Amino acid sequence: MNYGADHGLDENQIKHRNQLIDDIRTGLRNFDEAYALELPLERFSRPLEPGLCSNLVIVGAQPVYDESWVYKTRDYIRKDLINYLSKQILLSVKTLDRHDYRLRGSAYAIALKLCTPHPFSLRAGFGDAHTDFSFDGADKLALKFSDIVDRVSEGYEREYMTYRLWNDKSLELLAQFLFSGEWDSTVFEGGALWEELDSEGEPVSLESFIESVDQTIFDLPMERLTEARFPDYSGIIFTEYVPAENMSPVQKGQLYQQYVNILAS
Repeated sequence: MNYGADHGLDENQIKHRNQLIDDIRTGLRNFDEAYALELPLERFSRPLEPGLCSNLVIVGAQPVYDESWVYKTRDYIRKDLINYLSKQILLSVKTLDRHDYRLRGSAYAIALKLCTPHPFSLRAGFGDAHTDFSFDGADKLALKFSDIVDRVSEGYEREYMTYRLWNDKSLELLAQFLFSGEWDSTVFEGGALWEELDSEGEPVSLESFIESVDQTIFDLPMERLTEARFPDYSGIIFTEYVPAENMSPVQKGQLYQQYVNILAS
């Protein structure tokens, strides 16, 4: 045991701290074994050793390695683990053809598909990123599937994501999606924007309108872990285009004017 590991603690506090450390280490091992990840376990469990090396000089108050310290260390380990796993998953992007289905949709949809075939994918609900892990000790490790998906999404957005530019055809389809929908569709029965904005009364500002457009696109229904195409399977995926806030001023103005005209009619 390292120097000062039990400083300032009574026997009961030491017992609870050590049990918590054991539980977290068990969670790490079970996570690794349950999904055959071959994690570098020593890397992740090493920080859980309380105390200081004997050759270090303490400046100021001597630290206390209590349960609070364990939880802070656990949070650091979880962050390191999520970063490690996300990097491993993102390596697969370089092996995929740029037209691969897994690389369609938003960065989040792509992350879901990249994570789902991975050994730790729970498959419960087929890609439900909000499903908790079920291995023994998962609660002590405080790791969620969504943590990994979110980090993969961030990494993909930063390193690989490219966006299509809006043209006349895609803007026309976007306006239809926002204001009227597709009459024979069970997915896009009406204008999706009216879930965000009132279809009557005074128009909101251009800035608020554009924010609502982006939110409406963000809320697209998912089909096979990818945002649905509009108006049907042969259409386009709006999340593959630059966000509405990054449209040209002319494009924003065109959409906004259609919105104003609808409210005035």
